[in-house]
Amino acid sequence: MTWLDIDYDPDLWVEIPSQWTISAGDEWYGSDNRTQEEWADEIAEFCWEESSEKKYTASEVELLSQTLLECVRRYPPMYPRSEVLLYLPTPKAVPLPVWIAHVPAEGDRELTLRELTLADDPAAIEPPIVEKWTAEELGEGLRVLRYHALDQHQELVVGLRYAWRSEVNNRDVVLITGSPAPGQVMSAVDAIADLTHVIQLHNDED
Repeated sequence: MTWLDIDYDPDLWVEIPSQWTISAGDEWYGSDNRTQEEWADEIAEFCWEESSEKKYTASEVELLSQTLLECVRRYPPMYPRSEVLLYLPTPKAVPLPVWIAHVPAEGDRELTLRELTLADDPAAIEPPIVEKWTAEELGEGLRVLRYHALDQHQELVVGLRYAWRSEVNNRDVVLITGSPAPGQVMSAVDAIADLTHVIQLHNDED
């Protein structure tokens, strides 16, 4: 079995647990038996306790907890079988989701990486910015920044994607993020770039 190992900075990133099981009482439980509500409460408290802001209120903790609860309910189903990290540099920030996944490597490498990154997206408002990107563990891949309309209301969204091919594992790795608030993505660009260097793909046979 092939799996991802992401050595992220816990001061900047929050990992959403990937496995949840629904109980007879319609409660979702993680592998550690915490409910989604308990997970959100504990992470919110931890983020505030570890922040540089020494004074905070119960209502601020509750606000972050509710935000995290919405994230855990909303983001994992958007790209199933992905690891989901939230960029959360401060407890007051709006979490930015980042999905990381690996899929079987198929077809021509260059064409496939362009497809995974939407480098030729016909819905882009302007030609996407396509760059080669070399990650420390995954090697050379592509980085694509693009602007596109989300729906019929023409809400502008900025999307950022990376993709690599691991020849040794015969897998393609893709990182996806995006937001209708361009500033939210642009403020995270450096942190996401750093994140790409600590993504590893392992195989049980390693």
